[in-house]
Amino acid sequence: MKKEVIYLEDKNKYLDSVISEIPENAIIYKKITGIGATTLEIKTKRNSIIIEPNTPVILGKTAKHTNLFGVYEGVRTSDIITYLLDEKITYKKLMSTPESFEKIKRAFYMTDINMYDNYFLLFDESHKLTSEIDYRNTITQPMQDFWKFKKRSVISATITNFANYPIFRKSGFRDIMIEPRWHHALNVNLYSSNNLLQDIKHFLQHIPKEKDNRICFFINSIDIIVSIIQTLNIKDISNIYCAEKSIEKLYRKGLNSVSSELTELNQYNFFTSRFFSAVDIITEHKPHIVIVSDAIKAPQTLIEPLLESRQIAGRFRNGISTFTHIAGLDKNIEAKKYSELKEYLKEQRNAYIQLKTIYNSAVEQGVRQVMKEALERVDISKYMEEDNSFNYFMTENLLDSEAAKAKYKTWQDFILSYSLDEELFEIENQYNNIYDWESEKLKISSSNSKLLRKEIVDTFFNLELNKGSETEEQKVILEELKRKDEFIVEICQNFDKEFIVRKRYSKQQLTLALIKKKSDEKSLSFPVIEAVLKSFKIETAYTEQEIIKKFALIYRELGLRKVIKATDIHNYFDVSARRSIKRKDKFQKGYKLLKSKFNEFRT
Repeated sequence: MKKEVIYLEDKNKYLDSVISEIPENAIIYKKITGIGATTLEIKTKRNSIIIEPNTPVILGKTAKHTNLFGVYEGVRTSDIITYLLDEKITYKKLMSTPESFEKIKRAFYMTDINMYDNYFLLFDESHKLTSEIDYRNTITQPMQDFWKFKKRSVISATITNFANYPIFRKSGFRDIMIEPRWHHALNVNLYSSNNLLQDIKHFLQHIPKEKDNRICFFINSIDIIVSIIQTLNIKDISNIYCAEKSIEKLYRKGLNSVSSELTELNQYNFFTSRFFSAVDIITEHKPHIVIVSDAIKAPQTLIEPLLESRQIAGRFRNGISTFTHIAGLDKNIEAKKYSELKEYLKEQRNAYIQLKTIYNSAVEQGVRQVMKEALERVDISKYMEEDNSFNYFMTENLLDSEAAKAKYKTWQDFILSYSLDEELFEIENQYNNIYDWESEKLKISSSNSKLLRKEIVDTFFNLELNKGSETEEQKVILEELKRKDEFIVEICQNFDKEFIVRKRYSKQQLTLALIKKKSDEKSLSFPVIEAVLKSFKIETAYTEQEIIKKFALIYRELGLRKVIKATDIHNYFDVSARRSIKRKDKFQKGYKLLKSKFNEFRT
């Protein structure tokens, strides 16, 4: 895939000064944020659907563009239908979260409008497809329909590896980079030490003392945010911006200036990952930006500088004063190298395919149930598609997260992460401090997980959810309990309350009990595999017709009703490429069997 370049000549102009519309069927990497790419699509004279990662982005855009209709939690399908049928609006513009895209589909279906032919689909901030899928698998839901659109593109100011994904290449996507002609490196200050709190204090002491200073911390940890505010005693001059589900927890801790939407900045402002990209933060101030990462106590705070630092700085459309990254390192952190990960995934995939074949071949229902649960629980399953190919978004997420961890092992690793590309970053100051162990530290309270488990167990059984969730209220409560701790809900669904109390809510004891219960099934038996291995011979060629005939006999004898394909042979043997095989002076297509995948089952 050859890379195309669109150059921006003037830093005071936007993307619409060089192109009239967002290119179709393209992977677009814009090297800088704030160039008006999303605005260009909103103004382009065509019907379009724009996918944005989070609701705050949509609220910000719809407030500025009256022709734009936002779709997110709380917006009804009927509201979308009313908008679609409004003849006063010439070009329809829908902006949706990934999770609400289903409502758009329903609206189009009910209005008998073919969105796949008549609308352009743009997935904005598309790097989120890989960066968030590990904890938010719903983010890729629109991608199932993405390929049905005649005109579609993905765009991000964070570099992705999409150009190497087979599906993008197969679909003939263009690889486009939008590059500015001016110097655009981000000036950064880097801190690391044995004490995050002292580094934060050092930073605050050394910024210029101005009356209207605004400090913006980007930290993906509610506990660290709370600790900083309490330790610095800045509760009354701090705002916290986070997801809706975290607001109640912060209220309980006595923090009231909390919102899931942007408000006027306070002197100190704390943002969780919900606000790391896409959101336009409009303010007259040029704030000081601080990222805080803690490799030991809060690994979820680790970011990949190359992928996220410039995104964070780009949130502020009026510019920033300084950019600082404070990191707590971990010399014992383990991170696999890229080549090691690729080999690991390959080995895991082979094992997964064998396990899946065992499941598909099992006759007894008890066996199938055990194997189904095993397939769902093995780690590699989340990286696999139904056809046994890799889910490229999930595998990329793993590769990126391992690469991010590697940046926080040593001071040299951390510095190097900002030194690899001088076009993107320029390091202004480096502070590798060592503080006395007696110095005050952040006190990060660990949540009482056993107490939380007890609370969930009490709620579950008091509401008799063990007898099923029949009412809507019960269903809502059950989902809420799962969000808090899905494991303990599964325990409640498998054991009575007395048993759980007897185990003292211990996760280890309850885990072992659950494993034992699921293991107490009949002895495993896999007659299909045994029959297949005895019916075919290694180093022998079979035509597709012969393969189908043999499988038909096996299934008939075992009393199975299955759709038969010649390619089923791949599940049991390593085979040659499809080849011509001579039978009775005629050539037919087939395969040569090279190696059994289940030698241990041969008798």
